[in-house]
Amino acid sequence: MGLRHLVYVTVSTGIGGGVVVDGHLMHGRRGMGGHVGHFRMAPDGPLCSCGVAGCFEAFASGTSLGKRALKSAQNNPDSLLGKMLAREAVDARHVVEGARQGDPLCLELLREEAAYLGSGFTSLIHLFSPECIIMGGGVSKGFDLMERGIHDVIRRDAMVPFKTVPVVPAGLGDNSGLVGAAALACAASPKLQ
Repeated sequence: MGLRHLVYVTVSTGIGGGVVVDGHLMHGRRGMGGHVGHFRMAPDGPLCSCGVAGCFEAFASGTSLGKRALKSAQNNPDSLLGKMLAREAVDARHVVEGARQGDPLCLELLREEAAYLGSGFTSLIHLFSPECIIMGGGVSKGFDLMERGIHDVIRRDAMVPFKTVPVVPAGLGDNSGLVGAAALACAASPKLQ
């Protein structure tokens, strides 16, 4: 891609990622910059794994989507998710599977997920002014089903200069983190280059 300014967001059990500014990975103080899942979206939101209420991760992680799916399955025992729950634990991947089958409840859960992601991505766009946001992680397996909803929120809520920043799925899929870690190791050790 040749991008010099980007934000990578992995949406999985939690939300993590990294920020590239001027072609360099942002490390921050103590090398801990880019905790993209831990800015507050709402002070009265759900409790995050970090102990603070209302983080982006608490709203939009795969774990959070799974919790919403479980609640929906319990409240709608005759739904696709309700029937799945009778056989096995329900999580985020079941929402994507159900949405691909056209299940209305799963489609609604993914619309909600896209809205949370779009809102969080808009904040990241405002903070870092990237050329692009790249989304990876397990939830990104449903990116094609959420892409329009994510971009609709960005176009609605972002300041004018940022409305056209694209969000794209990670080209390396599940291997993104491995390739990134290998690149960091190579950069840190001249013998590996």
